[in-house]
Amino acid sequence: MAKKEFIGITYESDRLRLARIRATKAGLELLEVDTIHLPQPILSQREPAPGQQDFSGEYDGIFEAETSPATGLDDLDDLENFDFEEGGEESADLGGLDNDFDMTRPKDISEAAEDNEQMLAQYVAKYSSSKLNIGLHIPFGKTTFQFFKNVDPSKMKKRDRKEFFEEKLRPIFGRDILEEHYSWVKIGENDCLLAYNPNDLELLNLVELAETYSKKKLLVKDRQPDESIWAGLVRTNYNTEADEITGLIALGEKSSRIMFMKGSEIISVLPIITEGEEEENILNTIFSKILFEIDKGEIPKINRMLLVRSAKLSEKALKYFKKQFEDIEVDYFTLHPERFTYSDEIMNSPEYLQPYITAIGAAWAASGENAKEFAGFSLVPEYVLENQRTLKIEWHGIMILALIALTPLFLNNLYNDRSDTLQQLEQQNRLLQTEIDELRPIANMTEDLIQDAMVINGENDRLLELARYSQKWSEVLRTFNNGVADIPGVWLTSLRTSDPHLNISGISLSREQIPVIARLFSDMNINQVTETEIRGQRVYTFAMQANNFRNDINPFLLEMPQHDGQEMDEREIELSFAPDDEFFPEQSFNSEPEEVVQEQTPPAPVEEEVAETVQQQDTPPAVEQTETIADEQQNSDREEDVVEVTEPVQQPEPNVPVLRNGSISSYGLMGYEEITLLGAYTIVLHSLQSYERAVEEMKEFREEGYKTTLWEYRFSDGTTTWRVGVGQFETVSDALSAINDLPEPYRNTNFITRIR
Repeated sequence: MAKKEFIGITYESDRLRLARIRATKAGLELLEVDTIHLPQPILSQREPAPGQQDFSGEYDGIFEAETSPATGLDDLDDLENFDFEEGGEESADLGGLDNDFDMTRPKDISEAAEDNEQMLAQYVAKYSSSKLNIGLHIPFGKTTFQFFKNVDPSKMKKRDRKEFFEEKLRPIFGRDILEEHYSWVKIGENDCLLAYNPNDLELLNLVELAETYSKKKLLVKDRQPDESIWAGLVRTNYNTEADEITGLIALGEKSSRIMFMKGSEIISVLPIITEGEEEENILNTIFSKILFEIDKGEIPKINRMLLVRSAKLSEKALKYFKKQFEDIEVDYFTLHPERFTYSDEIMNSPEYLQPYITAIGAAWAASGENAKEFAGFSLVPEYVLENQRTLKIEWHGIMILALIALTPLFLNNLYNDRSDTLQQLEQQNRLLQTEIDELRPIANMTEDLIQDAMVINGENDRLLELARYSQKWSEVLRTFNNGVADIPGVWLTSLRTSDPHLNISGISLSREQIPVIARLFSDMNINQVTETEIRGQRVYTFAMQANNFRNDINPFLLEMPQHDGQEMDEREIELSFAPDDEFFPEQSFNSEPEEVVQEQTPPAPVEEEVAETVQQQDTPPAVEQTETIADEQQNSDREEDVVEVTEPVQQPEPNVPVLRNGSISSYGLMGYEEITLLGAYTIVLHSLQSYERAVEEMKEFREEGYKTTLWEYRFSDGTTTWRVGVGQFETVSDALSAINDLPEPYRNTNFITRIR
């Protein structure tokens, strides 16, 4: 396979500079450089369109820099009488420069262009390849460069970036801005450099027209400004440090350019200098421009100066700048021998390549080698790229035609395969549909059975739920009715539950019968007893609370059939109402069995959660309630209270009174209390939240001769009270009898409870 070759073309006035390179495994190789003298100069300017402004002479004003060749020379005393070492020899060379461009030559523009294209077509005809890859340049000074501080276009959306650049360029050039006319690169971390060139298409047009006279394909691979090409050449051939400043100097026939790079980035492009090698003081002007930039502080210390373009003054310019910049490295731009190879004769005389450096750079950029270093400012018009894409398609035309010819055969074969598969699937579908029709009655019957089973299961669950609670309350009511049936003169007014407590209230004709009711359950407290009158009859209303009443219910077993929906068998399900975590939490009981006084009295009917009015004999339906002791006593009737008891508090020892019978007993209302009997009954006269007040009340009762007990009582909500009780009794009946011995108002404001 032949190695690819690339041609770089640059122009100035009526001369074309060509450099042909070849890509090898070792890198790039320079094959030849040549100059073509055209019959007529290439037109470098066009008449501005109506409504457009010509800014060709106002670059210095745009960039706020001076372009006058004499600017700053008055302040440089060492330059006023500067004389070249060679004397008048160099001046004679400057005065004898060739000027092939005659502005007065009367020749038609179209005729000149036709001559130039034919000349270029005849020159490229000598190459054997049918396709030539070309890289073009845009002459320096034709491209406008703008630096934007704190602007990073890479972070913008495409539409926002386009609008931003148009807003910056339209006020300057007074024309519509096309996206293909500008390009940008990021500088540093958050800056960017914009290059804009809308009009300089003369060299591109020349190549396109030359293709019409030639049998070869001229493919434009890249097109960049001279400034971008020089920066790419420096990046690929010099190892520059990040903070190193490199100055680039280019000398043309009628204009010159100075630019600076920091490391591998362009940091400054000075305005075009309107003097070239034809001017006698061009070197002084360039030197003054550099000093002016240094004095302004825009450019820090320069480390290297490179001469990237010169034709007639290359050797003289090198000597001059070496003399002016003694502490700076000044040299021709040279190609790195390990990255770019060429003959030894050229290597030993680098000034020979000075006019062709830009053409070599254009060919290098077109080759794609070191594409990263040359990326950024490619300005190939979109229509050129579109035409070249068409050429790539023609390269594979024969293969595409062959594939088009084979397409009907492939589609026909594919259609036959899909048709056979479709027929097989349709046959399988018919068989499956037949089987579905046969099994549909069975499926309907199965669905009906499933629905019936779901109904039966729901009824079973409902029965189980009802059986669980009905058995519980049957046992509760049986226990209560059997006990109340033997106690005469007792009526129930309400029965409520708050698990695990059972609250009972009623009316009794005598106070002695109330403790008998409390013995129906193993752990029942008498919360309140109040004396009142109903139709002239003295009666006693009471309120009780049975704690953990379900412990007194007899457990039972319930057998019911049940199935799991798959096997229709019968299973025994044990339902136990023994104490467990959900319904019967473990509790400790300190009560002792007591005798039950049995009297034949019919029991009163009781229902859960319903308050019933007693309607027996002449008893009235309404019962008048009396006041209870303190607000703290009401807390003892709260539902779902969890009581925490502590040991009785050590009490002070007042004077021990002498009992009526002359002896000291642990039980009784009066006397010195030697031992606190836990579980004994006491009459609570005070339930206070203040410990100090409770101690004072206790002392007063002790001084009066009462057996006094003080202990702490805590509710589930965190409320703490101190209960002051008098007396210690073995049974509730003894406590009820002792209430009559209490002074007023304690006879009616008290309640009986166990000492805990």
